[in-house]
Amino acid sequence: METGPERAFGISLALADGPEIVAAMPSGPHLRGPAGLPPGGAVGVLIDNSLGVAIMLRRPANLWSVSAEISLDLCRALPSDGSPIVARSRHVHAGPHAGFAEGTVTDSAGRMLATCRQHGRWVTTLPPGLASATDQTEAPSPPDAPSASEALAAPDAPPSPLDAPSAPDLAALLGARLRPTEGGAQLELDVTPDVVNPLGNLHGGITFAACDLVAQAALKAAGGPVQTASIRVAYPRPIPAGTVPRFDARVVHRGRVLGVVEVRVTVDGVKPRVVATITTCLPDRDGDD
Repeated sequence: METGPERAFGISLALADGPEIVAAMPSGPHLRGPAGLPPGGAVGVLIDNSLGVAIMLRRPANLWSVSAEISLDLCRALPSDGSPIVARSRHVHAGPHAGFAEGTVTDSAGRMLATCRQHGRWVTTLPPGLASATDQTEAPSPPDAPSASEALAAPDAPPSPLDAPSAPDLAALLGARLRPTEGGAQLELDVTPDVVNPLGNLHGGITFAACDLVAQAALKAAGGPVQTASIRVAYPRPIPAGTVPRFDARVVHRGRVLGVVEVRVTVDGVKPRVVATITTCLPDRDGDD
């Protein structure tokens, strides 16, 4: 189900390509963080969309899936040259309480950028306007739409739409307000209708991106390595529309080649709504493979 975040990032409709769910988005300056390069979490909405659809294909009748945990491990820096970034996801397991999917993120040349995983938790709350949610065996796609493989095979034509946002950087795209703090950084954003999921809570992919954005700001201020190596984000509680969550990043380790940041997201300042761990490394050199 497309929401404001997918439109904001220019993410295509998720299509079925055999057992995989494929979606794409444009890279560009709008993905860059305060260190001048895209944090890995900038693909948060893309992977949440692709992985989430894969999980939903095997959901129990009359239940919906919400993110319990999303993880990303990067092997190459994200591009920011306007070329497409593609996510492919596959359903792995569906139990009575949760579902699980895993996938990959590649660049326009098919080179591996990252692997990703999502644990989804079944809930009885359904999106407004959806009277019931039954088992699905096919990914949502419009009539006569090309398959994902056909769309990706066309020169310079990944699944559409792929209109690049005009925002100058990721903070502006998210509407985030960043500031340094003692030993870290802090980010706030308004949970407006443009950044929520179908249930009216802050989109898991937006949260994922914001966690890595504030982590990059914290390590840049501390003089540590700023390129994302891995992200683990757990979602113990939802962040409702109309709130202003605070993302507090604390640098746990600042080495020469390795950095570790913990991010805690609160609304009331007490109970964590989201907890994340971000590991970073030295930025890739131009020409590295």
